Formats: sequence, C-alpha cells, structure tokens
Amino acid sequence: MKKVLLVGPLLTSSGYGVHSRQVFQALTQRNDIDLYVQPTSWGNTSWILDQKFNKNIIKKIVEYSLKVNKTKIFDESFQIALPNEWKLLANKNIGITAGFECDIVKKSWIEYCNQMDHVITPSEFAKSAFLNTSNQSNIALKTEISVINEWYYDQFDKKSKINNNFFNFKCNKNILIFGQVTSKNKISDRKNIIKTIQTAIDFVKDKDIGVVLKINMSKSTTFYKKMVIDFIKENIQESMWNKITLLLGNFTIEELKDLYSSNKISCFLSGTRAEGWGLPFIEAAACGLTIIATNYSSYKEFLGDDFLKVEYDLVVFNNDIRFVDLDASPKWAEFRANDMLKSLSLFFENEKKYVNIASRRKKIIKQNYNCLHIIDNYKKFFESNCK
Repeated sequence: MKKVLLVGPLLTSSGYGVHSRQVFQALTQRNDIDLYVQPTSWGNTSWILDQKFNKNIIKKIVEYSLKVNKTKIFDESFQIALPNEWKLLANKNIGITAGFECDIVKKSWIEYCNQMDHVITPSEFAKSAFLNTSNQSNIALKTEISVINEWYYDQFDKKSKINNNFFNFKCNKNILIFGQVTSKNKISDRKNIIKTIQTAIDFVKDKDIGVVLKINMSKSTTFYKKMVIDFIKENIQESMWNKITLLLGNFTIEELKDLYSSNKISCFLSGTRAEGWGLPFIEAAACGLTIIATNYSSYKEFLGDDFLKVEYDLVVFNNDIRFVDLDASPKWAEFRANDMLKSLSLFFENEKKYVNIASRRKKIIKQNYNCLHIIDNYKKFFESNCK
C-alpha cells in the first residue's frame, strides 16, 4: 500500500483551507493508499478548532494528522500551497495552487513547477497565468498542469428552514459583499472591497436598500473584528452607517447557506480584481443568488453568461514582491464604478428576470460542480497519474 502525504492549511479558515479539505476528501476515496496529513498555517487566518463547522471532516483530519510515520518515506505527496512553498517530499510530488490573481506569476514559480511531477490548478484562468509567464519569460514549463475545479459545500443540497432573523438585517432588500480585506492599501487589496462598498453605498443612499458586509481581516478574534469596524468607519461616511449590516466571525456551513439563501439578500456584489477560483461566487450561485461582478477571471468558467458583468480596465500591479516580479508587468482588473452602478440599477429594475436567470444557473452549478462530480475528476487524475 502506498504511503501518501497531504500537506496544506487543512484546519484554517481560508480559501486554501477549503481547497485542502476537498483534496483530503478525494484522497480518502482511494483504497490503495495509507494517508498521512500535515496541516500548515495560511497567512494570518484563523485555525478551525470548533468541529461544529464541518464536524466529520475536521475530526477526520485531526485523526489523520495524529498518525505517526516512522519511516518518513512517502510514495506520493500532495501539497496545497503557493509554488515557492513546494518541496520534494516523496518519490512523486504533486503541487496544487490557485496561483495569484494577475495574468502572470513570478518567474521563479515556473522553476518550482518544474520540480513537481504534476501541478493542479482549480481553473483555466489560474493555469493560463503559468503558461503566460512561461511564454513571456522564455522559461520552459516542463511539468503538466491539470485543471480540477472546486465544489460548493454538499451541505447546501440539504433542505433546511432559512432563519432570516438570525442576521438582524437593517433592510428588507440588501446587497451582499463577501470576502477578506487582503490589504488596507486600496491599490493592493485583491478583492477591491473598499471601492466595492463605496460604490454600493453610492447606489443605495437614496433607496430603501441596505448593504450586508460579510468581511474579515484574516482572523476572527476580537482584535481583528475591531480592525474591521475601524476600517469601515475610516472609509464610509458616518451618515451611511445605518445602511450597513456588518456580519463578523466564522459562520458554520449551515449559517452560510442561510445567508446566501435569505429572501432579504437580493444579490451578491463583487468588484474583485481577479480570482483563482472564487469560492463565495460558486457558493452564492449554488444557492440561486444573482451575481454582479467584474467581468474577468475564473468564475466566468462556471457562471457563463448568467451574471451581470461589470466592465473593467486591465491595470499593471507590480508592487508586491511576494507574488509578482517588480520588473514585470502583471495585470489584473480594475472595475469601472459607473458601470457597477448601471449593473445594480439594471438588476433592481428587472429583479424577477435576473432571479430566474440565477435559478437556471443554480441547476447547472448543482449538476456540474457538486462534490461527487469533482471527486470523480480526482479519481480519474489518480488513475492516470498515480500508478
């Protein structure tokens, strides 16, 4: 029986954490391996220690991580991380990453890819950044990259009674903005959240519509919650605070479903500069929520034409050496605020039309991006590449 090591931020509250747990679920379907798990941190994000979040999976991960491998020799490793964190840990090493949100990545990441036996990305968009970098830098990409998508939580398929009163919304109609503020510097924030909030506030200021913010700044401690509150106060004028419902802290999967499915949430709004996959997008779509977002990057692969597309300009971002080369010209999207306002107006003037479109897309999402379907894709990968 093969000894397989899984390394990744499996117990963290992060997008990479969700991705890691999905790879874990896929690997546990293999009956030809002895699986070992090494949980890692992910930036400043919180660790999930409360098993009510996803009791069965978290409990299993903890059990697997407590196993002791005395030989320290592995046949295969699966490593969910940025490429510069991959290591040669086994006879066969597979790196899994969403890369970075720009159209190219660091040139050194191509060399890290070439050290792996195979690389997996969650989207064609993420894969294309590596291919673009290889072509532009004339550094050969020798390792094959496969695309295996991520799935929405399978708990979303279970019937449940929605508790609208749990969230204490200030308005009966609300725009949902969801994500992590990755930098207080507006230029560096990958999700472009402050500009998105400010645009939404401009739209609702003279309307009976509110803005619901499910945002965080890495952790869910009291200190970081206060940081979020101070951040909002610094960037949104006080006269508009009565329009905002601020949701802080970690939610269970059931609470997330309640949020997306609430009849008081009208639409999901994002001015993100790009996404390697976009978990909140697929979660919202799986609950039938209308999405208004920058018309760029990975979520177009699963949303198709069934979202309101906000026009954008591609702009150069090269001031963070952790993710990009400062002498290169990596680009990401800067949404046009006026066009986002037009999209919001179009939605609320034709709400029934777009609700029907979202319902149609929900069926497609549930058919093609459910847990069993994506795990089948992993099984095909294992059969072809892990013999």
